[in-house]
Amino acid sequence: MDDFEWTKGNHIAAAILFPLALFGFTCNLCVVVFLNSMPSLNNSFGSLTLSQAIVDSIHQLLLAFFLAPTIYFQNPDMYDISHQFGYATLLAYEICCFSHVCISVNRFTAVCVPLAYGKLFSKTNTRIIIASTWILAIGILTYMLQILDCDFYLPTGTWIYTFRDNVVCTRVKWYGDFSLNCLSVVIVAVLDVSSIARLHCINERHNLDALSAQKRSRQIVLVYQAALQGILFITELITYFLLSGFARNKWEAYALTTISWCLLTEPTDEFPNEDLTN
Repeated sequence: MDDFEWTKGNHIAAAILFPLALFGFTCNLCVVVFLNSMPSLNNSFGSLTLSQAIVDSIHQLLLAFFLAPTIYFQNPDMYDISHQFGYATLLAYEICCFSHVCISVNRFTAVCVPLAYGKLFSKTNTRIIIASTWILAIGILTYMLQILDCDFYLPTGTWIYTFRDNVVCTRVKWYGDFSLNCLSVVIVAVLDVSSIARLHCINERHNLDALSAQKRSRQIVLVYQAALQGILFITELITYFLLSGFARNKWEAYALTTISWCLLTEPTDEFPNEDLTN
């Protein structure tokens, strides 16, 4: 990617990114407002989803109002501080990943061990879980990008966040960021598949005619939602870390990295667990 000519087409690149990120920010902001306005979602699932929607909003906000203007104006001063915004953007993404794991655990517990759900996901425990995800992500990112002195930044004139090209950053990139995110995807996939399988077994043991059409349709939505989440996350990891290295031009590289990262953090976990167990 270092051989690409980044000085031309930057206005178009910014014009593509800004509305996409702004749309994502608006959608997640609507989820935040919706969750706060619905008494029925004043529960553990709603709180976990709210936390995720907030960090997704922050992620999209940083892409829309820092990355897009930096690409558009090509201001050297903005590139000089890009490592700080890179840290903040990656931090929001990591909290989002951890939030997905927590929501999958929440869903798995509601479906597979419903009797323990109320105790495990009490109001106090949920607050502890949310605080822990934020603290854990901040601790990991601070260690990788601050203590180890490995910047996640925008090389001057480019359109793509990347890790600095040195031995330490290479280890952080593959053994830290990539491996950690892959682990999150695997955990989410296993838990969601287990939840879906359990749901199927429960339905098989009961009279299917007694199930309302509305409940069955909601369960089908869960299947598609869980599958979509996993596909989106694994696709983004593959495109950003692996396929982008084979990009033949700057537009392919931009689409496989920055754009795919922007499209990832859309609201997909707003499906209440109560619809699965009632």
